[in-house]
Amino acid sequence: MRCLIITGGTIQTEFAIKYIKERTWDYVVCADAGMKFCHEAGIMPNLILGDFDSVDGESYEYFQKVCLERMERFPTHKDETDTELALLRAIDAGADAITMIGATGTRLDHVMGNIQMLKLALDRKVSCQIVDAHNRIRMVDKFAELKKTDQFGKYVSLLPFTPEVRGITLKGFAYEVENFTLVSGIARGVSNELEAETATISCEEGILLVIESRD
Repeated sequence: MRCLIITGGTIQTEFAIKYIKERTWDYVVCADAGMKFCHEAGIMPNLILGDFDSVDGESYEYFQKVCLERMERFPTHKDETDTELALLRAIDAGADAITMIGATGTRLDHVMGNIQMLKLALDRKVSCQIVDAHNRIRMVDKFAELKKTDQFGKYVSLLPFTPEVRGITLKGFAYEVENFTLVSGIARGVSNELEAETATISCEEGILLVIESRD
């Protein structure tokens, strides 16, 4: 099941609307301030949740009128962020592929927290990615294939999420390596590029952040 999570970070409206309309979604979850974008874009989520402490009044009132039964309110003082709750609900609903929009922006603490949550999905064997107008962010613990026909951006950067990632082999890239180790604290894996029509990333131990970027 393909699930879309719209949350309350920075959303570039033109990009997001085009990206969402070009794809088919089985389930849509809106977290808190993501409600404003959903209202303006005419998106009707299957579930709206959060503590609603950062929602604009107009959007909140609109969704209360048209789909109150789909809204779930949580206390402001809670262990999980609204985005984390949305991710957990999407997984509970049976999602096996999740895309998060609005998970990046000016609040770096939330951005880093959202990136951390990719591990939550990875542990549950659920494909999950964060997408904005300039980046697509994923986690890889064994193997990934990138195709030029589906390439999100010119640059592909690999960053170690765990202290070390061992046995990295890259094929089809401008900078290829075999049985390489990346460690935290260096930027050795930044700004690679695809050369072949299909490129592969594999690693034997550890977890990589794979970030496709465009200016």
